[in-house]
Amino acid sequence: MNIAEKIYLQTIAYSVDSIGQRKPTISETAVFALVESVGMNEFFQAGEMGLKPDLKFVVRLMEYSGEANLRYGTEIYSIYRTYRRKDGRVELYTQKRVGDAPYIPPAPPVVTT
Repeated sequence: MNIAEKIYLQTIAYSVDSIGQRKPTISETAVFALVESVGMNEFFQAGEMGLKPDLKFVVRLMEYSGEANLRYGTEIYSIYRTYRRKDGRVELYTQKRVGDAPYIPPAPPVVTT
C-alpha cells in the first residue's frame, strides 16, 4: 500500500538590494507525494554520471513547475531528473544536498534597456 507523504517544492526568486546584489528568496509549496527508493538501474546509471541518487518522489503533474529542490522532513534534495508518466504524474529523481545551504541555481542575467 502506498501512502502519500507531505513534501515541499522549493521555488527561488531573486531580488536586488540597494547596492545591486541579487539575493535569493526561497518559498515552499506543500504537496503530497509517494516516496520510493530509486531502482537499481537508476542508481548505477546516475552513479556513472557522478550523481548519488537517493529517493524518487511521485507527484501530480499539475503540482510540479520545474522546481530544482524539494524538502522532505528536515532534508533538502536536489531534483536531477524528471519522468512524465502517462497517468498524469511526474517522477522526481533526487539526491540529498550536502552542506548547509540548498542548491540555488545561478540567477538569470539582468536585462537593462
